[in-house]
Amino acid sequence: MDARSEQSADIVVTVEGDCATVNLTRPHVRNAQTPEMWNQLAEIGRSISDDVRFVVLRGEGEDFSAGLDRQALAGPMIDQLRDNPQPFIAAAQAGFAVWSHIPQTVIAEVQGNAIGAGFQLALASDVIIAASNARFAMRETSLGLVPDLGGTGALVDAIGYRRTFALCATGDFLSADQAHQWGVVHQVADDASAAVTALLDQLRGVDAGALGDLKALLRTVARDQQSWDAERDVQLRRLAALFGSAPT
Repeated sequence: MDARSEQSADIVVTVEGDCATVNLTRPHVRNAQTPEMWNQLAEIGRSISDDVRFVVLRGEGEDFSAGLDRQALAGPMIDQLRDNPQPFIAAAQAGFAVWSHIPQTVIAEVQGNAIGAGFQLALASDVIIAASNARFAMRETSLGLVPDLGGTGALVDAIGYRRTFALCATGDFLSADQAHQWGVVHQVADDASAAVTALLDQLRGVDAGALGDLKALLRTVARDQQSWDAERDVQLRRLAALFGSAPT
């Protein structure tokens, strides 16, 4: 199996066969994120090769990601948020939105803390596999802010308005087991890496085009209650692909 990698100081991307692993590599600060990393994530997502079917988002060390690196608030970020926030936030959001826009199946492998931007990066995936010690939280209200990297919509879709409001308002932690019971997490495992490998093996048996179309369909339905037209259109495309004819 061929393997190739690209890396910066903060993110390492390794491609092996049909799977790309995007690894946050700042364990000394619990993989706290910076605006530069958000720009890198957007570029990485946009540059994923067509021969890659799966992307795994990981964090090196004991934590998936503890959220925003508070040191960034002491730099140019605070000036941008004050003087010209709209393009800054839009650029930050791109590093999270990209994972729902690409056709590849994106799996988040979460251990330890996934807080704020870390939680929202996990929520940007299609499937979350959590280690038994994983815990999730939105702590933005402690800074007088709200989550703005796509996490609120994903949470409301997964657990409803009231649970989302309580989590975001209080900043309380959500354990891996509770996240699984509520439907945020697909599976809790003592060995999350092994569970991800097993899921990848299972998904490789599914038609690649069907997986991509299923993702596009469900991402649409999750934001639109009027799903009948979307279901019909995607099914027509799937039938055309299976039978080698143009959709009617």
